[in-house]
Amino acid sequence: MASSEVESLKSLLNIASILALVFGIILIIWGAITIIVLVGIVPLIFGIVDIIIYLQIKEIIGLVERGRYKEAKNKTMIWMIIGFILGGVLIGIILLIAYLKYDTIIRQRAVSVAPPPPG
Repeated sequence: MASSEVESLKSLLNIASILALVFGIILIIWGAITIIVLVGIVPLIFGIVDIIIYLQIKEIIGLVERGRYKEAKNKTMIWMIIGFILGGVLIGIILLIAYLKYDTIIRQRAVSVAPPPPG
């Protein structure tokens, strides 16, 4: 059961990272094209933030693969908030769903690692 939850979590993180990469590239291109007008700076900044989110999600996936779920959960929360504010609502929502899955995984891991009762 925990394995399917972890795979589901990794899938959500992969989807969020792909969206962050795509949005980042599109916004950087859009910002570079419109940089002549001062308006182009905003999409350029949002695009750079999306690329940073993409890179951070890759690190989070590495933490999940090493079984460091609490650390991955904390890092996901930070990038979820940044995702909502600067990365796009869709990325933030997907990271929120991933964030909520950590509780189930951490709880299942604690139950499976708990020592048997004495007696």
